[in-house]
Amino acid sequence: MKKRVIPGLIVATLMLFTPLTGWATNGMNMIGTGAVSAGMGGADVAVPAGCTAIAGNPAQLATTCNRVITVGSALMFPDMEDQPAGGSNVDNEFQMFPVPFIGYAQRLGTSRWSAGIGVFAQGGMGVDFQNVEVMPTHPNPMMAGMKDDLMSEIGFVRLSPTVAYNVSDKLTMGASLYAGYASIKYDFFPNTIGHKVEDLSSFTFSGRFGINYQINDKWSVGATYTSESSIDFEDGELTTASGVKYDDVKMDGFTWPRQVELGAAYRATPKLLLAMDLSWINWSSAIKTVTVTASDPDVDGASPLEIPFEMDWDDQYVVAIGAEYEVTESFKVRAGYNYGNTPVTNVNLSPIFPALVEHHATMGFTYSWTNWDLDFAYEHAFTNTETNDGAPGPSNPFSGSKVSHTMDTFNVQVSYRF
Repeated sequence: MKKRVIPGLIVATLMLFTPLTGWATNGMNMIGTGAVSAGMGGADVAVPAGCTAIAGNPAQLATTCNRVITVGSALMFPDMEDQPAGGSNVDNEFQMFPVPFIGYAQRLGTSRWSAGIGVFAQGGMGVDFQNVEVMPTHPNPMMAGMKDDLMSEIGFVRLSPTVAYNVSDKLTMGASLYAGYASIKYDFFPNTIGHKVEDLSSFTFSGRFGINYQINDKWSVGATYTSESSIDFEDGELTTASGVKYDDVKMDGFTWPRQVELGAAYRATPKLLLAMDLSWINWSSAIKTVTVTASDPDVDGASPLEIPFEMDWDDQYVVAIGAEYEVTESFKVRAGYNYGNTPVTNVNLSPIFPALVEHHATMGFTYSWTNWDLDFAYEHAFTNTETNDGAPGPSNPFSGSKVSHTMDTFNVQVSYRF
């Protein structure tokens, strides 16, 4: 098998952050990168962001001091239930996903330019259901009694060199180049009627452009555009329940979507900042029918496989509202709310690849001393339950399944300004 060649520095840096899988909550996207953004519900497009502008609005990189380095991580704790049609509830096994972030930014001398670089997790999904009833309503008692596992891990990390330019005292523009690494593996009843796939991976490139305009002392507005990332998963392995192993496995039709964000921030008082973002995420063009193809079996006469997953996700519209209050010169508190309709369509709902939560409440704080900032945020994604109401068939094996999903996320980061 041939491996794609990209510069060794990019490979080494991204590999430090893999495998990273998280239950991202605007589809497969994090609602915000870093504790400041997360504490405000992801409302960060028109808000000064320091290093985390590498993953947000790149125009905000110009608000950094001379130099700043930020290190942090989110810890995500998903909680899920799956109830097959006619079967019993199964809880997701305990999972904790670390989602780290590291970034460095600085102003370039006395010029109008700022630059930075960072590595962050864009998002992903992951489930682990064990002993799920495979066919609970099958008339054959032996078939109806079969239990097996459902598991998936999807991770996507990005290396992001970023530049920003102060066009004027009011207008700032910025751009990020995203070099991404994605990985995926999953189990679909691997011991009874299905298969398991491992080691699928892909490198991809995309970009983000952002602007920020300070209207006056109270109002600022911003916008970003992120191009889609075509992900060509390859070099995987597939093993069937009967033990046939395929050494050349690919996955086509999986794309990380383009996104448009608009944001506004209002300085209501010298101590109170309010912000709101509106986002459009083009999942309908990114996730349609995902097809796994497998060839090069280790058993003579075994046929190549083509396995479609009809997903047909909808576009997602996200509203993020946040507030920040300066209690003292060294202590700020935040709160936020984020809503994004689930992109998963009920006719294709799958417990392996769900992204169901819609409503999120967040809170956080920053404590500063000398040149240091400690940021913390907590996110709670409220339970959402959906049922697959599509017609049963080979392309919809989970017809009638009911899936519930909630999640708690803790964000911590430390920044040093110098």
